[in-house]
Amino acid sequence: MKLWWLLQKVGLSEKHAEVFILLYTYGSRPASTIAQMLGEERTNIYKTLQALVRKWLVAEHIRGGVKHFFIANKEVLRHKIEEEKKQILEQEKLLPQIEKELTSLDNSRVSPLPKMQFFEGSDGINNVFSDILSITIEKKYSTIKCISANPLSTLSSNNKNLEIMAGSFFQDLNERNITIDSYLGSGILMLEALIQSSSNKDIAELSVWNNSLTLFIVWEIVYLLIFKQVPFAIKLESAEFADLLHFLLKKI
Repeated sequence: MKLWWLLQKVGLSEKHAEVFILLYTYGSRPASTIAQMLGEERTNIYKTLQALVRKWLVAEHIRGGVKHFFIANKEVLRHKIEEEKKQILEQEKLLPQIEKELTSLDNSRVSPLPKMQFFEGSDGINNVFSDILSITIEKKYSTIKCISANPLSTLSSNNKNLEIMAGSFFQDLNERNITIDSYLGSGILMLEALIQSSSNKDIAELSVWNNSLTLFIVWEIVYLLIFKQVPFAIKLESAEFADLLHFLLKKI
């Protein structure tokens, strides 16, 4: 039936449309009569009728001590749609305010899991340094921290200094007077001493390769760079982990 299909298009369910058509066709009826006409359980039909009453599509009145249901006029559908349209317009006006409040919650809520991002290959390492620089400039940090190793065991025929992998990173830091507080593990074949430095040159000339590891700590973000045959890096946004590293470095 075309009307049954059209009613569903304007938001009624199959059962609601069926009951609506019956009431409009036969007029005021009690729930028991409607259930009998449709071959349905009275309880189910009564629930359907109450749902239609809440939608303002069906009205009710008491006759002879029995509740009857009826459709006042065919304009009820138009009134329903116009009311829904009005509500949507009001909701749209509130949407910018809701989004603003949600944004403020984004800045204050604590994620149950740290956010992680992976980088791979020489291009990936280059992107890591671009990310470090971007965040450092955005947050207006004047100092970042680095932990790394420079024992003889990191040297190989493929040896490279960190500045070769970092592009213009160190040059950009120097131009903006941003320094790196570095903690360098040094020794012959193994780490035998930890040297603290505030010279960007010490980190730039660091020998990296052969499974060497370097950590950059940019306030609440930790970057782990691992230089294997295919170098890769992990960006870990974890205030708790970063705070622990800041605390440990203060004790050195």
